[in-house]
Amino acid sequence: MKKKGMRRLRLIVAATAAAMLITTAGAFACTGMYVGKDASKEGTTTIARSEDQGGGAYNKMFKVQKRVTKAGRYYKDTANGLKVALPKTTYKYTYVPDSSDANDGQYPASCTNEYGLAVIGTVSTGVSEEYEKLDPTKDNALREAILPGLVACQSKTALQAVEVTGKLITKYGSEEWNTLLYADQKEAWIIETYGGSTWCAYKLPADSVAVFGNQVMIQSWDPADKENFRASDNLQETLDKVGAVKNEDGTYNVAKTVTGSTRDEYSNMRTWEGHRILAPSTEGISTYNNDEFYPLAYKPDQKVSVTDLMDLYRDRYEGTDYDMSKAENASRRCIGVTRSSDIHITQVYSNLPKDSCDLQWLCMGNAEHSVFIPAFSGITDTLAAYKVDGSAYNAKSAWWQFKSIDTVAGYDREFLSQGVKDFWKAQETSQYASIQKKLKTVSSKYKKSKKTGRAYVTSLGKTMAQKQLNNVKVLYAPLEYVATNNHNDRANNKRKTTFVKPVALINAAKAAGYKVKVSGRNITLTKDGVKWGLTNNSKGYFMDGEYEDDLDYPIYTVNKVVYAPSNFADNLTKSE
Repeated sequence: MKKKGMRRLRLIVAATAAAMLITTAGAFACTGMYVGKDASKEGTTTIARSEDQGGGAYNKMFKVQKRVTKAGRYYKDTANGLKVALPKTTYKYTYVPDSSDANDGQYPASCTNEYGLAVIGTVSTGVSEEYEKLDPTKDNALREAILPGLVACQSKTALQAVEVTGKLITKYGSEEWNTLLYADQKEAWIIETYGGSTWCAYKLPADSVAVFGNQVMIQSWDPADKENFRASDNLQETLDKVGAVKNEDGTYNVAKTVTGSTRDEYSNMRTWEGHRILAPSTEGISTYNNDEFYPLAYKPDQKVSVTDLMDLYRDRYEGTDYDMSKAENASRRCIGVTRSSDIHITQVYSNLPKDSCDLQWLCMGNAEHSVFIPAFSGITDTLAAYKVDGSAYNAKSAWWQFKSIDTVAGYDREFLSQGVKDFWKAQETSQYASIQKKLKTVSSKYKKSKKTGRAYVTSLGKTMAQKQLNNVKVLYAPLEYVATNNHNDRANNKRKTTFVKPVALINAAKAAGYKVKVSGRNITLTKDGVKWGLTNNSKGYFMDGEYEDDLDYPIYTVNKVVYAPSNFADNLTKSE
């Protein structure tokens, strides 16, 4: 990634004599991830990516493109004018587009189609100046602005997606250097483009994982191995011309050849962090080495859950010398960057009906202070809030609602961050458990009919998304209160309060063994001689007739549910 920045960068490079790697800080910003089904806690093949922008405000949507049978159609890149001919029938698929007035193309980003194919793209990369001279990118050619949707609408398998991509590059050329991930119920492939015409694809091992920044990653290509690799017809010749770097076994080290055997911290440190978190027992991995070409695929120390990837997308090098909370690291690039517009993680279940075997976990905004919400690929519609178009702030937009929490919490991590993280983590834990229980139901609904199955997963997706949109209101009210109360000019953070997550008071009281009595506006909690009396007089809750000044924030109501600070709920057994 990055969209308009990509074209601007090409112009800068063309006008600059400096020999440098094109992948530079500030130009690209996405992070890709993969978990093979044999390395997965859930037994799923998983592909993922963060979509990172130049700034924090960037509305994204979530939609469904219907299956269409009509000859003579084109997939158009509205920014560069490219028109790509479509087959007569194109498949139904989900996608996560930009707002239409962003004026740089659709950017479908993450797609799942009716044949169980998951497509994620793209992670932008770059090549050396020497390599680009041999295979320059082309104007008005294929861009990530259309590529994921273009592939998803006409491919049934991950391998076919690779083949379709290769044919498209041969016919139309590539305007960028990109990496895409494709997965189906059988396997997963990564495909990298190195210029206007060269590319290589690799079948990812089922027992391995991968985390990578904006850099070329394929380091061992055997042109004779057609089982595990695909490549453009001219790749070997081009690598040889630039001065191919070969491994001890004679295979081509594509990454070193096309980049000039150099790495940059901006991307390479994120790749290292994946190794450090998922395979910490790897020799020497505890210390970052900028000259190291960390391998693309490797075995994790233990099975990796989709929730582990969610946490990894929040990673800011905590616990290392590069911790982003330290002032000296402010200019570094972490995985959990604040300017992510969305993050998409897609699991492929081999035992679910093909129409709904892909489960996408979509996070709107940056993951650090937002929540991942699941939706199966069989859905035929999404919430209206997911489809609010336009770049300007809109309170009806799901993206803007989730981003509002991100923004407030991110401004003061020391006092506001952890409570928000705790709240969303509880929601993700609940959603994850709920989805595991519903997998059998998905299969049973599809056994009745595809229509029944699709109706079920569509309703489920909307329900789970709406629940978290409701939770934005639950979280925002106390967060804004504490943030505002903390906004003062006293020295040394004096009188600031640390935000703690809100909890449903009555549920918490019952869980603590309290007897709960609700009478009109009054709530009484009693246990072992301890009594709490709460009254709502329309201005707020009062305790035993007097406002409780010691609360971190006032007790409040959202959708008729009473919420209180979690530290108050934790101490219900204490008397006044």
